[in-house]
Amino acid sequence: MQSARNGAGELPEPPKPGLLSYLRAAGPGVIVGSLAIGSGELILFPAAVVNYGPSILWAALLSCIAQAVVAVEAMKYPVYCGQPVHRAFQKLPPGPLAWASTWILALVIPIVWPGWAMGSATAMAALQLGRLPTPQDSQLVLTWGVIALTAGLVVLHLGGKIERTLELVSWPLLLLPLFTVAVGVALAAPPAAWVEVLKGLAGFLEPRLGFPPQDRVNWLVMAAAIAYIPAGFGFNLFFSSYARDKGWGMGRFAGYISGIVRGRKVSLSAEETPFDASKPENLRRWRGWLNVLRFDSYVIFSGVTFVTVIFTSVLAYALLAPRGLAPTGFRMAAVQAEALSSVLGPLAWYVILLGVFFTLFDNQWGLMDSTARAVVENLWFASERVRRWANGDPRKLYYPVVYALYASSLAIMYAALTYGLAEPYTLSMTGAVLGLFALTLACALQLVVSNRLMPKELRPGLATNIVMAVGTVFYGFFTAAVILQVVAGIKL
Repeated sequence: MQSARNGAGELPEPPKPGLLSYLRAAGPGVIVGSLAIGSGELILFPAAVVNYGPSILWAALLSCIAQAVVAVEAMKYPVYCGQPVHRAFQKLPPGPLAWASTWILALVIPIVWPGWAMGSATAMAALQLGRLPTPQDSQLVLTWGVIALTAGLVVLHLGGKIERTLELVSWPLLLLPLFTVAVGVALAAPPAAWVEVLKGLAGFLEPRLGFPPQDRVNWLVMAAAIAYIPAGFGFNLFFSSYARDKGWGMGRFAGYISGIVRGRKVSLSAEETPFDASKPENLRRWRGWLNVLRFDSYVIFSGVTFVTVIFTSVLAYALLAPRGLAPTGFRMAAVQAEALSSVLGPLAWYVILLGVFFTLFDNQWGLMDSTARAVVENLWFASERVRRWANGDPRKLYYPVVYALYASSLAIMYAALTYGLAEPYTLSMTGAVLGLFALTLACALQLVVSNRLMPKELRPGLATNIVMAVGTVFYGFFTAAVILQVVAGIKL
């Protein structure tokens, strides 16, 4: 296999060391972190903890570690040569068009299910009704779902650089759920709940690796919860694309995807422009950039989302387990809000559901953007004909893909609510389970790219490679467990 061509370029200086400097530099981790704090952290994983016990919390910790490590490895590629990591994937057999097709299908099929928009619509309808909506309220949920989808579509048209627009709106949507749940936990969770939940971090030491008994486990529910912690899908594509658009490292010279409102045509390069990894000065700068990548991924993306899932699990366990309640689906948020209201007063109902609304609202437009840019860039790198047709302007492809995702999501949402084909929770769970394949593939491919296509001086150490290998096996296990349960009726 051939690595990126040897370059004579100079790697730009990284941001200066320091917390404030790194916070100002943060970007990809903020965007993907705000996507991560959604169905998994607020609903699916707390529901799994209440239903199966806190001993499964170790799986969330392992997932957060694996995804944080893979995210850093994925972002190394644009810092090194200016292009997202799927440019590297297309160098692998069976070739560019095959990998482009694989990733487009692996990402579009899970994301097109509008579970996040319907989830936020369910929360807003519950706020309006004062209770969780029933099938008779489907038109109200549909109305709020259309509003959520359309508002997200508008956001993706704004700003000179879409990455920057998403970054700005993602900061409050990353921190709001953490703050809201932290207040609820501080006021309503006794120390005993903390002890029980935190013991779950050592659940892998228990029999059956901390999994619930075979006769109780539903691998669809478990796999959906794991797939969303902290982000899931082929998230490394999103990280590396945002790092390129952020202008990190050699990404400064590659271009970016701009918006329509206040945006201008920006040519997006398909060529790699690597720096010379043999020069000591470039290696010094590279180490500085690694600190930025690790802060963005370990602290902002994975750290904040893991703390959030701890808080939500403690809150759910403290409020629901003593009452003998074990809800699933979007009832989880409403039941928690009701239980918290009995402790803190009626205001808690509005605070919790508003937090759920804005978080899932952000999820929908963020995933529309991430999926659209993954589709665009895979086609952009795989086909010179596509680049000629767009005259170097990726917006000519990006926005038609966004509109197609929007139209598909509207159609699925209308059919699901009008004809009762699927509940919002079912759609979210379906998307998560389908995304497990992409997540497993992402970990495995990143191992190859990091160790075969990067210069020797920039390759990862033993610990990083072990984490990526463990991640591949971990997500592969859940994928296999779901397939065996659904197709063959076999429970591992």
